[in-house]
Amino acid sequence: MTTDTTPAPGPDAAPGAAPDKASLPHADASADPEGRLTLEVPLPGEPAEPALLLVLRPKKGEPETVTHRLPLAPAPGRPGRWRTELAPDTPALEEGRWDVFALPAGEERLRLLPGLRDLRALSPGYAATAAAPLAVRLPYATKDRYLAVRAWRRRVHAEAGDLTLEGGTMTVEARLIGAEPGEGAEALLKLRGGGKDGPVLRAPLAVEPGGSGTFAFSFGLSALPPEPGFWDVHVRPAAGGPRVRVGRLLDDVADKKPLFVYPAVPAGEATARPYYTVDNDLSVEVR
Repeated sequence: MTTDTTPAPGPDAAPGAAPDKASLPHADASADPEGRLTLEVPLPGEPAEPALLLVLRPKKGEPETVTHRLPLAPAPGRPGRWRTELAPDTPALEEGRWDVFALPAGEERLRLLPGLRDLRALSPGYAATAAAPLAVRLPYATKDRYLAVRAWRRRVHAEAGDLTLEGGTMTVEARLIGAEPGEGAEALLKLRGGGKDGPVLRAPLAVEPGGSGTFAFSFGLSALPPEPGFWDVHVRPAAGGPRVRVGRLLDDVADKKPLFVYPAVPAGEATARPYYTVDNDLSVEVR
């Protein structure tokens, strides 16, 4: 079983990168609270039919299979610059990392470098305005400093907010998007790789009145078995319903794992540490 203890090697290696990186254009990006993403890039001359190409990064050793071609139009009042806009759900980007190329003429690709990224709209209050189905497209700089877009698309989502650790108890505030907490709503800590009948810890949801979908739950981490393992955090909006993964997607941080770092706390004969996975989902590591 692959674990999340360290980042996978080279997840942001950019396929098709141009050898002369210094000559590549820098693309500016801006996002708004409704999920609209605008990309603007300088291109020389007067290209006839310029476009941007979004390429879903395939798994290592596999070919590219999913792409989106987006026509570029002249940016108003900005000579030499070209712009395209991604509406909240058009195109519908699959979950994953999308590399961004310019197509100034024909099919020749130019890998883009990150320019200005105006993500001020993706403040903590952004989560309160998010609607279902959730479509998140977040521009970011890869490890080798190219422009890419992380995308998530979920019919139902549980957005994690504040997480506190006190006296061995983990308390998480969160909000459901695409569903409302109902009778029997609960949070679950499920052992990764444990199978359908694997170990599960359960806790009730403390739902905030008023229909906002906001709730909180707490787990005493000393109740976890002391054996090393990874426990994934889910909620079940109502008794008998499907599980929904708890994650943190609605802000301007593309990769939570190295930045949202929580301490390990005593958990019986072991220690337990909450963390965000490479997919920005919430889990707990027991050592």
